[in-house]
Amino acid sequence: MIIDVHAHLYTEQGSHVPGFQWKLATLPDGEISLEDVAGILRESPIDRMIISCGGGQMGPTDKEMRAGNRRVGELVRNYPDQFYGYCSVHPHYLEESLKEMDYTVNQLGFIGIGEVCPHVLDFEMDSNEVRAIIEKAIELDVPLNLHSSEPPHFQAIAKLAREYPRARIIMAHFGGFRFWRDGVAAIKDCDNVSADCSAWVLFTMGAFEHTVKQLGAERVLFGTDFPLCDLDMAVYKLRNSGLSEREVDLIGFKNAMALFNLSTGEW
Repeated sequence: MIIDVHAHLYTEQGSHVPGFQWKLATLPDGEISLEDVAGILRESPIDRMIISCGGGQMGPTDKEMRAGNRRVGELVRNYPDQFYGYCSVHPHYLEESLKEMDYTVNQLGFIGIGEVCPHVLDFEMDSNEVRAIIEKAIELDVPLNLHSSEPPHFQAIAKLAREYPRARIIMAHFGGFRFWRDGVAAIKDCDNVSADCSAWVLFTMGAFEHTVKQLGAERVLFGTDFPLCDLDMAVYKLRNSGLSEREVDLIGFKNAMALFNLSTGEW
């Protein structure tokens, strides 16, 4: 069983370089349909995705934020056996973001918030706006995924985790593609922060083993940053990382089920 806790719903191929995901590159030009996305997942070794329109895919306005969340909602509604939803937020539109969190969690059944991505939307992770989003996530009792690719990101995540011990935080990308060792070290004593292995850090030799040694397998989550990284290659990397079967199962799906309060009855 594999749950991908870090994926994005792309609208058009031109919105991002497909990276290793050659299957995406073979699709016709123009809009990528929900069926296209579901079909790629069905053909992969991944069983479920927790997916958002966030990261590099959310436009710069509150209207685009809402439109992206509705598209994710449609995907989840049409393919409930494959996808769970993340609510994307835009800290520059804080009031609208807090309303979106309420609506998507309580009405659309989304199970988390994220990816909250400061380098795309040009805000500081260590800000009152992000604090308000964290407080709302605590109120709604859902985890939130915070992007990290630079030292200011993971330093802020560690600071916020200490301020909000009740928050269930996911630090994306093990803290950073170049800085992942420092990112892992920054959250080592923050028991309420898990780290996901998404994007290029997936293919870094020793990243899984080092992170498990530092945090324990119980705080590591599997993610791909789909469609940035090929799904088959990502699962192969986990299963051939040298970790024990128990550790692979924890990272592959058991930690996600515990963190997001997923029931085996949903499978």
